[in-house]
Amino acid sequence: VSRVPLNRPSCRITLAPRLFADHASLWPAVCARIREIIGTGRPVLIGTESVLDSEALASHLLAAGIAHSLLNARNDSEEAAIIARAGEAGRVTVATNMAGRGTDILLGPKVAERGGLHIINCQLNDARRIDRQLIGRCARQGDPGSVETWLSLDNRLLCKKLPPWLRRWLSRQCPITSPRLLAGVFSWPQGQQEKDDYLLRRRLLDHTKRQNRQLAFS
Repeated sequence: VSRVPLNRPSCRITLAPRLFADHASLWPAVCARIREIIGTGRPVLIGTESVLDSEALASHLLAAGIAHSLLNARNDSEEAAIIARAGEAGRVTVATNMAGRGTDILLGPKVAERGGLHIINCQLNDARRIDRQLIGRCARQGDPGSVETWLSLDNRLLCKKLPPWLRRWLSRQCPITSPRLLAGVFSWPQGQQEKDDYLLRRRLLDHTKRQNRQLAFS
């Protein structure tokens, strides 16, 4: 494996993560953060884990009077056009983690000097590489940009991998903003899930090899 150097130095700024007790407290906080960012003339892209999450956030944005574009599996015919405009000043785009791949997000006039595209990551995927795909939508080719991760304890992967006693303790501390604590809370479940997926792929490969040997013998 050879590491390919960046074409231009990255100017991406990664802000401290935040953890909330549940989605009921997460979405209003995200709406307030979006209003703060677009007030500076910057565009915001919010990554959600599922269609249901994207629609839940969109309903909160609608109630808050924040104009936005919703990009999920229900409007796939328009996704390239929607994501292409996500870099325009003051634009808010809510997307699932699979939406808009392959379309570059170009910054609108004067957006770069205001800080570029800001991403709020509200998802914790089974593989860290999928999170990095969302993060990589900002600060491309030397452009400025920033990203922050905001999650809730009822996230699917956290519920699946964190023990109940730890989730109860964390819920009493929410909202949590300690980068050191949250680094462990977020990375450990992903590491365990990636290990499980690796073992599953390994067992599938061994099974395929055994099957091929049996078929060759017969």
